[in-house]
Amino acid sequence: MSFNCNKTNYPLKDWIKRSLVFSICIVSILAIDVMYKDQSVFWWNILVAFLCFFGIIVFNLVLHIQFKVKDPIKSPVYVKVLSFLSTLGICALTICVTSRLGVMTIEERRILDSSTFGFLLLLFVRAAILNFIVQLWLYFVMNDYFRNQLELERSKLDKLNERAINQMLRQQVQPHFLFNALSSLKSLIKKDSTMAESYLLQLSDYLRASFTTSEDGLATVKQELQLCEDYLNMQKIRFNDAISYTIHVSESVLQDNLPIFSLQPLVDNALKHNQYTVEHPLRIEVLHQDGWIIVRNNVCPRKTSHEDNNNYGLNNLKERFSYYLKESVLIHDHGTSFEVHVKIIKL
Repeated sequence: MSFNCNKTNYPLKDWIKRSLVFSICIVSILAIDVMYKDQSVFWWNILVAFLCFFGIIVFNLVLHIQFKVKDPIKSPVYVKVLSFLSTLGICALTICVTSRLGVMTIEERRILDSSTFGFLLLLFVRAAILNFIVQLWLYFVMNDYFRNQLELERSKLDKLNERAINQMLRQQVQPHFLFNALSSLKSLIKKDSTMAESYLLQLSDYLRASFTTSEDGLATVKQELQLCEDYLNMQKIRFNDAISYTIHVSESVLQDNLPIFSLQPLVDNALKHNQYTVEHPLRIEVLHQDGWIIVRNNVCPRKTSHEDNNNYGLNNLKERFSYYLKESVLIHDHGTSFEVHVKIIKL
């Protein structure tokens, strides 16, 4: 599976500033070699060489950004060809400028006057060398940036996963949840011992799954559905006919993946933000459609709610998904119904 970066920002200004310093360093090395040869054209040659080299770097930066290239070494062939042709063109323009200004070096003038082929060969060799140096520089500056970005994204994901898991555990093991669960269990023991045993097993499985973690932050669709169903079953026992739910997910996707704790919070949100009675029950659907898991519920907002309504949970889920896939969480509020679509991750 390839990981996509959802926000590709190319810091062109920063790269140009660093390239400017690099160009000055390269031209300074050239200056040391020629400064004692011909003082009359020394500064012109240095200026033209600097503009040529810096121009090649800037043009290549823009070229790679235009084609969304992150690694110049692994860039497509057509980008490499365009890069070389642009370098060749800038080198040819540089020679024309130095010739018009009358500051061309003696060696260049001799080659130009003696043989057109030799001049073209010199032009191609110079362009190839400069292009090679520039590609190495771009690889260094761009690879360094995107490597740091990847590390930041991984660090951010780790924090998000840790925060999401901790938040989920707090929600599920918080006192009022356990109090309600144990109260329901106590009532069931008196009324129906068989149902009480089933409820206890579901509660045990649910709590065990709540404390389960994975190194990559992923769980199978089957695990997520099981956690979701255990939670719904407990709520169903508690609220009876005030809640109904259906789960229709193809077996073909059960071994695919979702970020851990991605479905249960969606069901929990439906319970938190809606009121439901036997006359007006809350209907929750979990289904699979075209590579997406859809969690849908009818809407009957609570008149007064002390719950967090700032979509923090949904935004958190979007950020966690964004590390694996682009556009992986879609929210649709139809007024009478509310849907959240989460993209299935195929490894």
